[in-house]
Amino acid sequence: MTEKKVQFFAKSACRVFQDSDDNRQLWSLTVAVKDLPQGFPYGPNARNADLAAKPAKAMLGTLRSEPQQFIYYNNGIMLVVGSLRARRVEGGDFEVRIKYIESNEETEDFLGHGVLNGGHTYKALMHALYGQHKRGERYPEIHQAYVQVTVAVGVDEESVASISRARNLSKAVPDYALKNLERDWQKIERYLPSSYRSNVIFKPNEFEENPDEAPKYTVVDLVQRLALLNNDLFDFRKDSHPVTAYTGKGSLVSKWNDKNYEHVLPLLPDILWLEEKVMEAHENLNGYSSSGKKIVITKVSGCSNQPSTLITGRTFNLTVAPPFVMPVLAAFRLLIKDGQWIKPKEELWDQYGVMLVERLWDNYKMEGRSSAASFGRSKSTWNALTNTIAMQFVQI
Repeated sequence: MTEKKVQFFAKSACRVFQDSDDNRQLWSLTVAVKDLPQGFPYGPNARNADLAAKPAKAMLGTLRSEPQQFIYYNNGIMLVVGSLRARRVEGGDFEVRIKYIESNEETEDFLGHGVLNGGHTYKALMHALYGQHKRGERYPEIHQAYVQVTVAVGVDEESVASISRARNLSKAVPDYALKNLERDWQKIERYLPSSYRSNVIFKPNEFEENPDEAPKYTVVDLVQRLALLNNDLFDFRKDSHPVTAYTGKGSLVSKWNDKNYEHVLPLLPDILWLEEKVMEAHENLNGYSSSGKKIVITKVSGCSNQPSTLITGRTFNLTVAPPFVMPVLAAFRLLIKDGQWIKPKEELWDQYGVMLVERLWDNYKMEGRSSAASFGRSKSTWNALTNTIAMQFVQI
């Protein structure tokens, strides 16, 4: 951790609240935008700021056309810092001195001080002042703009996440972003191979520097895949199947407790490997099954001949709808005992993999070639594949 010190001037500075033990304080500052310090980190914010977001665009528009109105239109910025001192100086303004802690790679568990709320505001202001502007983009009267800054002093690390959660709920912050703030995804990141990390978003706008290259997968997709093989939550012996992983993966996030996934978390790389094998089988079967039966996967609801890329980064020459992948993965949960495969995963795939994929297509045809969505919601879809393994492998 690194302690940073910042000094700047404010039009007004008032301590608006103080705990009875004097440990925590709230200050309200009115700061000319031109005097707002650079470099405050976004560590404690639930989401990264994005200049392409509609609110940020509106702020920049105000700063261009009517900067004097900015303080009235904007909700302001909230900072969390270690200490704050303010004293009135000649002319009536206040000299403000702030100390805050900035996290680094060695202290990645520490959320850090910085912008707790109002990240879009801070980023828009920094862009207007110091950013690389497009041709014709100018802010000639930005010196007329002021911003309201609320500063929380002495807030303990445990409270930072709770305050950020509460403050950010006024906007549509995804559940997975709030969970990330509370460090719920640490174990998933630990078991996710580092070569796949850049393919998964753990909080919104994480890839704001290259939004066009941002991955389509989020940590929600990893939770979904872990749930598919979680026999503790979806016990096949009780005829329970992870249909929720298809119909409502968001609910899996809101109910996340890593203790419920401890036995499958170490298997995350294997689960992603299995998904690749399922797609390999679909590619090989596209057109005809091994027994010569016509399938033509790309003609099926939800599937297409467009290429698709998995979380591993591997690209296939067709797109397969989730109901034709997930039940196959879920069936493999029968082959996990005490957090370990009963045999090497390669042997298990050779024994059951292609057979399960073909059985899935047989079921699809028997159910009258319903839509992919209906097929995925059908409990019989998942039950059929589970029973396929259960009937062949009785010593579970």
